[in-house]
Amino acid sequence: MSNHNTTSMHGMKIDRHPIVWVAQVLSPWANGNGRVHMSQYNYVPQSFNDYRFEFYLPIINLNENTLVDILISMDKGMELAMHSKIILDGNVYHFPMIDFGTKCTNPVASETIKELCRYWNMAFNIYASGRSFHAYGNRLLTQDEWLQFMGSLLLLNKPSGYKLIDERWVGHRIMGGYSALRWSKNTSHYKKFPTHCGFVSGDDFVIENISKFPI
Repeated sequence: MSNHNTTSMHGMKIDRHPIVWVAQVLSPWANGNGRVHMSQYNYVPQSFNDYRFEFYLPIINLNENTLVDILISMDKGMELAMHSKIILDGNVYHFPMIDFGTKCTNPVASETIKELCRYWNMAFNIYASGRSFHAYGNRLLTQDEWLQFMGSLLLLNKPSGYKLIDERWVGHRIMGGYSALRWSKNTSHYKKFPTHCGFVSGDDFVIENISKFPI
């Protein structure tokens, strides 16, 4: 990797980046040998191909300083993603992730998301990513649970055609064997870094004053 992309952090609010929440959830394993699966990738719209350079980051190194070092060193045209796959004592777990559909407004969908939280006994922090919204859960899933979770996301989309969840993302991620969400803004395709903007649980939904949100 070449150390020339010094503009890759422009516009990032480091204290509202997903790494803060992910590191907090994974903190019980920070002193062990746990690892987070990550990648640098070249996004190709409407493609089956998934060009990625995959690597593992020790949980103990999952912090803002490491994130900045990786972003500065990335080649032009590459983006950074965290994967759901977490290795703990040789076992595979998954960090629950959601990629919502395009920005739109639907007043009934907030209850749909709350129902998902109640079903999985889980809460999510929500991040505005520019084109859509991302969410990260607060507990890990086993491999089998992750597959069921991904299937349950598809059930949130309504037969009427309203797409709360990005179905192509679910399809790509099941094919890949893990979820993945972007952590960078290194190409013109993306509008901003993912930035914390809300929280949802089985009982509560809190969101900043954003004009369009998929709920």
